[in-house]
Amino acid sequence: MTKEYTFTGIVQGIGFRPTALRLANELGIKGEVKNSGGNVKIIAQSESKALEHFIQRLIGLFKINNYNERIIDGKEYGTFSIIHSTNDNTVPFITPDLATCEDCERELNDENNRRYRHPFISCINCGARYTIIKSLPYDRENITMSIFPLCEKCEEEYTSPQNRRCHAQTTACNDCGPKTSISIDDAVDILKNGNILAIKDIGGYHLACKCKTEIALTLRKIKDRESKPFAIMFKSLDEIKDYCFVSDDEEKLLTCTARPIVLLKAKRKMPNGICDGSDCIGAFLPCNPIQIMILDKISPLIMTSANLSGEPIIIDDEKIKKFGVPVLSHNREILTPIDDSVVQINAGRVQFLRRARGYVPLAIDVGIKAKSKILAMGGDLKSSFAIMNDNYVYPSQYFGDLEDTAYQEAYKDNIARFCDLHSFKPGKIVCDRHPMYYSSQILTPDVKYQHHLAHAYSVIAEHQLKGDTLSFVFDGTGYGDDGAIWGGEVFLNRKRVEHLEYTKILASDEVAKNADICLACYDGSNTLVSKAIENNINTVNSSSVGRLFDAVASALDIAHYNRYEGECAIAVEQCAGKAKKAYPIKPTLSPKEIIKQIKSAKAPKEEIALGFHYCLADMIKIIADKYLVGQITLSGGCFNNKILTARAIELLEADGYNVYINNKVPSGDQGICLGQAYLTALDEQEV
Repeated sequence: MTKEYTFTGIVQGIGFRPTALRLANELGIKGEVKNSGGNVKIIAQSESKALEHFIQRLIGLFKINNYNERIIDGKEYGTFSIIHSTNDNTVPFITPDLATCEDCERELNDENNRRYRHPFISCINCGARYTIIKSLPYDRENITMSIFPLCEKCEEEYTSPQNRRCHAQTTACNDCGPKTSISIDDAVDILKNGNILAIKDIGGYHLACKCKTEIALTLRKIKDRESKPFAIMFKSLDEIKDYCFVSDDEEKLLTCTARPIVLLKAKRKMPNGICDGSDCIGAFLPCNPIQIMILDKISPLIMTSANLSGEPIIIDDEKIKKFGVPVLSHNREILTPIDDSVVQINAGRVQFLRRARGYVPLAIDVGIKAKSKILAMGGDLKSSFAIMNDNYVYPSQYFGDLEDTAYQEAYKDNIARFCDLHSFKPGKIVCDRHPMYYSSQILTPDVKYQHHLAHAYSVIAEHQLKGDTLSFVFDGTGYGDDGAIWGGEVFLNRKRVEHLEYTKILASDEVAKNADICLACYDGSNTLVSKAIENNINTVNSSSVGRLFDAVASALDIAHYNRYEGECAIAVEQCAGKAKKAYPIKPTLSPKEIIKQIKSAKAPKEEIALGFHYCLADMIKIIADKYLVGQITLSGGCFNNKILTARAIELLEADGYNVYINNKVPSGDQGICLGQAYLTALDEQEV
């Protein structure tokens, strides 16, 4: 019997073809296997029982989304072989970049192994993928390793079915692979001597240095990064546990193949200038051989993206020179810039703060099929776009805020590259309703959705929720249907049914930065602000919970200025985390009444801050009880707050509500592209 099988899913860049070859040889099956665009096709000849066993074993080893089979009349095969790839132009599932596997790390440190200290060691189970692909199918000729011909020994491994580097497209060794500009030992000496070092990694350059105050302050000047905490790379999980509290779920995140930055509760305080004002450490482990070898000699290290604050990560070997620091570069080209992913465990659930390396371009099954090929443009803050084909949404990496021209160029360039890689031609374009968003203007949209509705439906999409859903969306800023600034919204399905009462605030960027000015909009504590509001001079109505957090920070003298987005809100959360009990604040949709209660409270500010969190959670529960809808979603940047999220979920689940948050895309603005795509597909179902 001869059958042709077509597999879709994560089937390229992970050793699917060599595994099929090994299994076929083991089971006595003849035929061939090849990459075909985004799929893998197999022609197999044998008895039907052997074929069934063969396919079931393959399915058990890989993430197969689906496959189809058909009986064909074919030639007789004498062997089973891997043949040259073709391109069927289907929308593929591309493998993200994978951290160095245990086998490769063992070889890296083995003096008797011919790949000892090879800075680019990899196999079918690990290494760069998405960031080095020129086009599909995923073959060596289509990635940036194509300029490095295999030596005789690597060629032998590449063609040997029993070797784990059989058809491993990134395989190489010290003799035939890419080269670094300086040695690892020289790089370590630079760091040990107290210098900052630029390191070219998988998705771009990092700036690395010792965790010392004076060096960190120099790094802040170089990056123009005033106060936002730096991420810290540690050589091992044990070392992380010396500095941080690590739960079982957090350990799984730290050691997964994506190697994200994980926000952990600090056990030991870092020196000043590194994690200032934060009781957490953004900790992560090395994800590639260069990092592994450096951290083995000097650890921990500040490891931050090489970019000026507000600009994209640098991948260009010339542009990195502007920092004026020593550079460890290499001659393997990076095609797609991508930052480190950032995650946390919130209320026992995985939550993305930034979805990037290790996760992009993985697709999300949303449970409904789009009739069109949809390009969702996302928003301008924490920008990210997505494409949707059939029932899958493919969100892009994080691009930062599109007010910066460098991010605008990166955003545009990567839309074109993402679509080309996925053989995707948009049939429908969807964007945010904000009339001034850059993301809403570069292409002519077919449909626009309100910002917070897209937030709500991003949760509905990833959890494939059906039926009525009550959605709470709390964030800083979003353009409302009535022209107001929304940010404290409640939707019953698509209908906005509740919101934080409007407060007239100054229509100025300074309000989102200066917490004292923000407070004055609520309590009249600044005469000039009050007069501007009374006379409607450059004012706008706001229902933002994010701005309410800023006002509380000022009212309690916790923080007074956002040097980076959310700094004041984070300070309020950290202050609340120190309280033993919560000061009772009556829940209300009136932000002015909440501020009035806070200012008149006679209690330590830690207890009042915790009371404010509980007030918001109580308000959520009261509204939920009003509508009695069994499915509740929480989205928007304010739900990155662990105290608020955990308290709201605790209250709701105690009364039998099913509560969902974003687990596959961020709750913040990077996630709205998913909601936009899903809403568009949903509307197509109703036509």
